[in-house]
Parts: sequence; structure tokens; C-alpha cells
Amino acid sequence: MACEHCLNRRDFLAKSTLAAAVLAAVEACGDGQIGPTQVVAGAGLTIHVSDFPGLATVGTLVDIGDQRAVMRTGANTFVALSKICTHEGCETSVTNNRFECPCHGSIFSADGSVVRGPSTGGSIGHLQVLATTFDAATGSLTVA
Repeated sequence: MACEHCLNRRDFLAKSTLAAAVLAAVEACGDGQIGPTQVVAGAGLTIHVSDFPGLATVGTLVDIGDQRAVMRTGANTFVALSKICTHEGCETSVTNNRFECPCHGSIFSADGSVVRGPSTGGSIGHLQVLATTFDAATGSLTVA
């Protein structure tokens, strides 16, 4: 006996997979936002400090994405640095409260100063310091 509205095995698996992917995406979004709240404002990046728990602690270096890292230096003060290595322009990673370049092994301290230069030789300098503006009323930090 034929069924008018029955799914064959292939259709069932395809629709189940799609439903699982949609459910996973919705679950990952939490409040409907994918990732921390961030708004590109002009040439800068604006974040909500509360979206990055590490920024609650003075002296903790936090990767905020978009090739930038931030460290709280006081109750309402922050320093931001570019994550781009000054040796050959590779993007560093923030690990153990410092910057580590995966390309040639350079290491920079949390303030951007050189701890160890590249394993291949060449010149290297301090990471670029970026301008910041903090709005305490909204908890928003804008990084150039």
C-alpha cells in the first residue's frame, strides 16, 4: 500500500540533518547574538566589557577579535594592542597573558614589548598600541 505523505529514507535523513544543524546554531546563539556583542563603529571596534569576563580583572590580556587585544589597567582604563607581529605581519595569539607569534616564534609581553625576537632573525619592535575610549555608563569600550 502506497503512502501519499510518507518520507523515504533519504528525505528523512536530509531533513533530520538540517533540523539538527539549525538546532545547534540556535543553541549556540544563546541570546540571539553569535559571539560577543560587537559593533564596528567607523574604523574602530566597540565591545561591551561585560562580554569578556577576563576584562573584569586588572592585568589580564584578552583577545577581543578583529586582530585586537585589550587589558584593563584600572577601574575605568584600558590599553589595547594590535595582534599583528611587527616581524612579518602574522597574527599573534593571546596565550598565558602574552602574545605569541606562530610564524617565527616571537613573544611579546602583555604590554606589547618584545620578550623574544623571531627565530629566523630580522628586526622586530613593540606591538602597535591602539587608542581606546571607555564609556562607563554603558560599559562600552571602543578600540581604534
